[in-house]
Amino acid sequence: MYQQPVIPLAVPTAPKLELKIKCKGLADLDILSKSDPQCFVFLMDPKTRTWCKEPIGKTEMVLNKLECEFVKSIIIDYRFESIQPIRFTVVDVDNRNNPAWTAQELIGHFDTEVGKIVGSRGRTIAGRLDHPQRRNANRGTVIVTAEEQSQSKRFIKFNIEATKLTKKGFFSSDPNSFFIIHRAGTNGVFSPIYQSPVIKSKSNPLWPEFSMKEIELCNGDPERPLKIEVKKFKDNGRITPVFTFQELLNTQMPQYFPLSPMPAGTNLMIRKMVVTEPPSFLDYLAGGVPLNLVVAIDFTQSNGDPRHPQSLHYRNPSGENDYTRAIRSVGNILQCYDTDKKFPVYGFGGKVNGQVSHCFALNGNPQYPEVDGVDGILAAYWHALQFSELWGPTNFSPVINQTAAICNQHRSGAVEEYYVLLILTDGVITDMDNTINAIIAASRLPLSIIIVGVGSANFDNMNVLDADDEPLRSNGKTMARDIVQFVPFRDFQNSAFGGEALAEAVLAEVPDQFVSYMTQHNVRARTMPRADTMQAMNNGGMPYAPSVAPGSPIAAHIQGGYSFHSPPHSPTLRGSVSISRAPQGITNRMSFQQGKN
Repeated sequence: MYQQPVIPLAVPTAPKLELKIKCKGLADLDILSKSDPQCFVFLMDPKTRTWCKEPIGKTEMVLNKLECEFVKSIIIDYRFESIQPIRFTVVDVDNRNNPAWTAQELIGHFDTEVGKIVGSRGRTIAGRLDHPQRRNANRGTVIVTAEEQSQSKRFIKFNIEATKLTKKGFFSSDPNSFFIIHRAGTNGVFSPIYQSPVIKSKSNPLWPEFSMKEIELCNGDPERPLKIEVKKFKDNGRITPVFTFQELLNTQMPQYFPLSPMPAGTNLMIRKMVVTEPPSFLDYLAGGVPLNLVVAIDFTQSNGDPRHPQSLHYRNPSGENDYTRAIRSVGNILQCYDTDKKFPVYGFGGKVNGQVSHCFALNGNPQYPEVDGVDGILAAYWHALQFSELWGPTNFSPVINQTAAICNQHRSGAVEEYYVLLILTDGVITDMDNTINAIIAASRLPLSIIIVGVGSANFDNMNVLDADDEPLRSNGKTMARDIVQFVPFRDFQNSAFGGEALAEAVLAEVPDQFVSYMTQHNVRARTMPRADTMQAMNNGGMPYAPSVAPGSPIAAHIQGGYSFHSPPHSPTLRGSVSISRAPQGITNRMSFQQGKN
């Protein structure tokens, strides 16, 4: 019997804190130059009371500096009711090919609590860096300032130019220059918030257009003081007068600012400023954009013989292994946003019918590789282990290219669709160059890639694909946006909330990746007509989709939202509106499940 779904009360989200970090008097660990510092930030696992293996964030690397202010800030949840131990780890980056902090030379740690930072005067705390093997050595100081982050969703697009930058000498070439935007904190101290790329050999540099969030620019306060510094390497910089975002809003572009100290006529010019408020992830979901899951599973020999208990593919008495736990954790969340709950499922690195394949359908049907729901994924997985042979090597590019082809097939439809490729693997990628090329191409498609590392292998190379700090580049091409998230499953095995915590970690970046694609491609979120909204609310349903019993005609998707004027022989609903408990970053949402007569 159909029952009206019960909508749970919204759980208030924790306030967000922005942490700005700077270092002073760092130990110089390089012989021919100064240290190249970078800061990693860790929270403590409340269950094990040990520091989490993965950082919650990291700053950029700064070249050859013992005193530095990092441009990139760290955003954390602030929980007044909890003790939140936090660690700031500063390293000297020696291995730029490996982004892991453990691959660098440790300068030192500073341990404190979030509450102590917030409770300090000016919300600023300074701490001595300690090295576990050099307790008495002076390793430097970390200074952390906290500020509550606003909830503004607006973006500001800038186009900035400088004029008549001087040369250093008569025989000097035109300067290589960049600019830094500084924002005043609540304590009145200016901190860097954005650094431009370098423009080489130009006296009148025009920097590429860029966008930043209003919360990054002024933290939602249009009256917050700002200034822009134009710099050359090994130069103290030239600074504009202090101004505010509100002043820019009230001024017709272009806006000129004299640079000081510089000769008359040397200016920084804001040629263009455009303010937009893009739709949110929720807005797109409410407008009917589905999230489609594609799964790819590692069938290489390094997993071990599935018949042996040591194998990662072994089916233990509970019927589970790390692969199936990861599939359930992520799949149970994403299937709530998939309209038909049919998922293509592939294997890679296995031998099927005597042929090694790096992209084979687990249901044995390459023309129709879809299965029904998460249970269908698991059934196809167990079945495929019986008819295939584990082989190798570990190539990712074929399944990425196959998923990209699926994306392209559905881009011409009336409703834009978004895809999430879940790759589960136990080993090191053997086709890294091809994988990078495939990711760069896929970054222009409505696609996110989640990689879950299973087992105890060294997954350092996976962090290269994550590309949180530097976009992937290959053959003269750069990825259009960040689309990859990597998480090692072992970090969640001992947690009391392992499955939920894993899902939260791997899905945390999907909403921003989703919105970045939609905004880059000018895809607007459709809204539900007000009449339908009011009818749904009057009927006791939810505001985004009226409650419909199984067997009722489904709404035809039209521009402007859902309409309930269905033509004859329309498809019907196989299931009612569903509600899922989602992790932070993906709020509780509702979705239709559409089937056929």
